[in-house]
Amino acid sequence: MPLSKIQAESMNLADTYAFTGTVSGASQMVKISTTTASNAANVSFTGLDTTSTYSMYRIVMDNVTAQSDNAALFYARFGIGSTPTYNSSSNYNTVFVNGFSNVAGLQQQGAGGAAQMWLAANASSGYYMPGDTFEFLSGTMDLFRMGDANHPPQTNWFLGYPISGNVQSTAFGTCTFVESSEIVNGTAIQLYMSTGNINGTFTLY
Repeated sequence: MPLSKIQAESMNLADTYAFTGTVSGASQMVKISTTTASNAANVSFTGLDTTSTYSMYRIVMDNVTAQSDNAALFYARFGIGSTPTYNSSSNYNTVFVNGFSNVAGLQQQGAGGAAQMWLAANASSGYYMPGDTFEFLSGTMDLFRMGDANHPPQTNWFLGYPISGNVQSTAFGTCTFVESSEIVNGTAIQLYMSTGNINGTFTLY
């Protein structure tokens, strides 16, 4: 039956209704770009600015692998300035939690004053980034305070990946610059492996 105005306190969802007009107040992610990496040294996104058009960014990662199997950790760096220079000084504070399906409990990983962000994989557990045919990493990374001249950039991530055949792993964490470094105006981010090259699809929203 046609319905022009809802006046009752309930409606029969088994019926069929025709709605016209527009919906205000709804929002959705805006796809900005997609990068497909194949044996690449790194994947970079530049020109990021949360002070104008967007309040945050999200990178969706799919089928990410290391070119070198069972050898690499997953790293990232912020780029600073309008023509970004990727900061490799000991200025990153990272904390993330790693879990493995065959290991009881969660493992907290931390790196204070490091030269890069540490996103996933754990050398001490013997589990590195996936690289075999049936191994891959997928997940999201959110970016805040990009292009901000008064505050340092920050990122939070949630990743999942099967490794070593039958072991499922997850990693979720956060990173920003150490406060004493007073580094601001982060306009880019670069993803890479600790050794070897990177593969996968990376979409920026």
